[in-house]
Amino acid sequence: MEAVSSSEKVIRKLYQITNSYDLGFGIQVTQLLQMGLERFNLDIAILSRIGNNQYVVEHCVVPEDVELCSGVAFDLNTTYCHITCAAKGPVALENIGKHDQYATHPAYQAFGLESYIGMPIKVNGKVYGTLNFSSPTPYKRKFQAVDIDALQLMTSWVEIEISRRQQEQRLIELN
Repeated sequence: MEAVSSSEKVIRKLYQITNSYDLGFGIQVTQLLQMGLERFNLDIAILSRIGNNQYVVEHCVVPEDVELCSGVAFDLNTTYCHITCAAKGPVALENIGKHDQYATHPAYQAFGLESYIGMPIKVNGKVYGTLNFSSPTPYKRKFQAVDIDALQLMTSWVEIEISRRQQEQRLIELN
């Protein structure tokens, strides 16, 4: 029997999640976030929306001892997603406390999140929010190209689905 690579596992799981429209977008996103947590071996997964310099948690999967839920808002400048949006692409940091420029960041100071991987979500050419995964524990290995690829695939589906849902809503309003 042929061994399945980690890339193949991600692609298969992503296909399974994204092809389950009957579950609804909320459940699909939750499953996607759980998949990312397993893939990256991190603790916190968030799909956020950004607007008016606010970072709003739309969906999240967190441990029981973390007080975070949908609808919670933060000043964008106090989040790692501020860095992610400025980078205009994937950001992967394994041990934030060892980086002088990040160890003083408000998110590190407030939440002590040591590891982070995230990417901006763009809808209709504008930043919508971010898909990100983090943990208070330093990442045990270096994020690999396959990790970035997995994040990009997940983000791409989220972008397409949000865009599709917005178009669907506009059609409903027009009719």
